[in-house]
Amino acid sequence: MQKIKIAISSFGNIGQAIFNTYQDHVAKFLLKNDISLVGIIRRNAGKKINGIPVVSDVRALKTKPDVILCAGPSGHVKEDIKKFLKLGISTVDCYDAHPNIIKYREELGKIAVKKHAVSILASGWDPGFDSIQRALFAQLSPIGETFTTFGPGRSMGHTTEVKGIRGVKDAVSLTLPNKMAPGTHIRKVYVVADKAERKRIEKEIINHPYFAKDPTTVKFVPSISKYDTNKHQGNVLNFGKDVNVEITLAGINPVMTANMMYASARAAFRACAAQKYGCFTVVELPPLDFIQGKTAKERLQAIKY
Repeated sequence: MQKIKIAISSFGNIGQAIFNTYQDHVAKFLLKNDISLVGIIRRNAGKKINGIPVVSDVRALKTKPDVILCAGPSGHVKEDIKKFLKLGISTVDCYDAHPNIIKYREELGKIAVKKHAVSILASGWDPGFDSIQRALFAQLSPIGETFTTFGPGRSMGHTTEVKGIRGVKDAVSLTLPNKMAPGTHIRKVYVVADKAERKRIEKEIINHPYFAKDPTTVKFVPSISKYDTNKHQGNVLNFGKDVNVEITLAGINPVMTANMMYASARAAFRACAAQKYGCFTVVELPPLDFIQGKTAKERLQAIKY
């Protein structure tokens, strides 16, 4: 069976979770595993990790990947995606700045089409998996209103943005549902920083685009260990005429994102093989294209249709 060759770009929490997902699939499916990890791309190239080459430039890999899973933070990942697409390599990412997705889809799509590649944008658990649920809710309850509420849990994107602020030694950003207004959230940010830096840091956090629209509390602490967690959850609800739907997704935040990205590698590969070039979000591609299995029949059986 032809295996889909992937590489992981960036090896933080999500990159490591993708690596673990790959190892789990190899252990479970053995020879039937449909994906082969051919490299890890990170700034600090070095020794192999469990036999997988680690390079700073994808062109240094002996085997060219079919799809690169771009696991970097949203604030920086777009440039990585562009770089790989311009090399004619398809990409999957977990970009999570919701308001910019449609704009970036058009921008990345032009590059992907020109280079005969596929980019799957915003393929995490939200945006991503939950986006699919919202699309389904629009079918089942077309005149209903859909809300998505996150938390309690750790937001990786918000935490990364806070850690990027000058003077922040460590931080975690927690998301809590705002019970007074469905679909909105409260942010609690715990920061380790020198006293002289705190006033400026708090102002930067509260005014940051990731936090500006939500009630945000910043607390300076000696250590974040008491508050830190990898867990998160989301609830997608629709209240309509004669129809009420709710889906709850809960688990380890980077693992949920990694699993969606790993599955999306299949969809990117299949779209490229069908010469369906461009940038797509997960709701635009057939659900069966994300599932392991050589034929449609195998995949239908896998989901116990």
